[in-house]
Amino acid sequence: MLTVYNCIAVEHDLRLVVLAGLICMFATFSATHLLVRSTEEGEQRRSIWILAAGTVAGCGIWATHFIAMLAFRPETPVSYDPGITFLSFVIAIVFASIGFSVTTRFRPAGIGGAIIGLAIGAMHYVGMSAISVHGYITWDRDFVAASIVIGTLFAAAASEAAFSLKGPWRIHACWILATIAICGLHFTGMAAVTITGDSSVEVASNAVDSVPLAIAVAAVTLLIVILAYAGIAVDRHLAGRAVQEARRLRAHVLELEDTKKKLEATSADLLVALKTASAADNAKSQFLATMSHELRTPLNAILGFSEIMTAETFGPLGNPRYKDYSQDIFRSGKHLLALINDVLDFTRADAGELHIHEEDVDIEEVAADAIRMIETQAATQRIEIRTGFASALPPIRADHRRVRQILLNVLSNAVKFTPDGGQVTIGATAGPEGFVVTVADNGIGIAKEDIPLALERFGQIDSDLSRKYEGTGLGLPLSLCLMEHHGGTLDIESEPGRGTTVTLTFPVERIVALPEATRATA
Repeated sequence: MLTVYNCIAVEHDLRLVVLAGLICMFATFSATHLLVRSTEEGEQRRSIWILAAGTVAGCGIWATHFIAMLAFRPETPVSYDPGITFLSFVIAIVFASIGFSVTTRFRPAGIGGAIIGLAIGAMHYVGMSAISVHGYITWDRDFVAASIVIGTLFAAAASEAAFSLKGPWRIHACWILATIAICGLHFTGMAAVTITGDSSVEVASNAVDSVPLAIAVAAVTLLIVILAYAGIAVDRHLAGRAVQEARRLRAHVLELEDTKKKLEATSADLLVALKTASAADNAKSQFLATMSHELRTPLNAILGFSEIMTAETFGPLGNPRYKDYSQDIFRSGKHLLALINDVLDFTRADAGELHIHEEDVDIEEVAADAIRMIETQAATQRIEIRTGFASALPPIRADHRRVRQILLNVLSNAVKFTPDGGQVTIGATAGPEGFVVTVADNGIGIAKEDIPLALERFGQIDSDLSRKYEGTGLGLPLSLCLMEHHGGTLDIESEPGRGTTVTLTFPVERIVALPEATRATA
């Protein structure tokens, strides 16, 4: 130990020794980071990181060796064979890379570290063989063996520390032990050297001076270490960004998963609610159908008997008021029967059991029937009903009873909501756009925003109107439903105080034959 210390203190330039030690520390620190980073990558990228770690470590080992050689001050001038010197450089890089590869793939990791220790020894003694002096070089075998043991043991310990310890201490322990391995091997090996001067010994002709070679070595090594540090810094920055992105992505995924769970729970609740509502709707439809059927049976009896009483078939009723009462019973019964029929139609439509029985329908004839059914009410209110049908109207394929029901509902509404002395007009045209029937009045009208409500079942636009004009709100919605079953449309245009126009449009496919003039236009 004293011999090694004496070698460093007496035979070396301490300034260059310190420089060699600093280069060794920086290089091993960078190589350790690169080695640890390689364990975090896949197989393909791992090889790149191992090669980078081997290159940095090899350059650092060789630069430490050569600058320490420059610090060596024997009594005779020293030069170096460039070919052998370059060979020592290659040995350092290649065997360091091999050692790192073994360290990351096999256990114990000390096996790879031992290979690196042997590489340090091989590089050192090959580099020493490049020395050219005026004299002879002799070696102390004990110190040579000791240097190999020191390098191998500490390099193996450094590799074990890198893969056995946890936390940041493993990196510090690794590069400190690696620095001891490199410097310990070198200076123990230098203690084994004895140079005996002899001016008769010629220096190799291709030897170069140590100063420019040392400057070149220091510059190249510094560049490599700087690049390594830059690579580590960039990698840390990218890794940090990747971690942040991963955290943001993980948070986003968790948020999406939470939203998904909430949506699934909401969907399940909605599905249960839908099934409950569907069951309730089916029960309601079944109830209405059953009750409507049960109500029609006694109602038909009431209508029949009230009609017989009104006609006094079996003799006079006596007091004239009885006849008036029987007429009221008959009218009320007819009204109630119409409501029941409307409810039945809606339940059939909801159940998909409302069928259209198609036949050729003459709209003028159906309109005349509907007008006759409401003309008494219109006459009572002194309302004039006008017709405006185009000439030679073709028939349409439709359900005769349903078309009459549609026209009767629309005309009844027009008469109902038209003040005394008003006017209702019904007309029809046939053309390329379809078969169009319009019913217009100059009644109270409807606000534009209330039109959708008027087309809803049991929709009542205004409570005052509901009290003034009796109705259940089923006429227009049922007419719309029946038009849709014919593939047509029902549209309302209205202005409060000026009147309402209802447009019924049957698709052109339902027109049996277009007039010749219309064909020519089309």
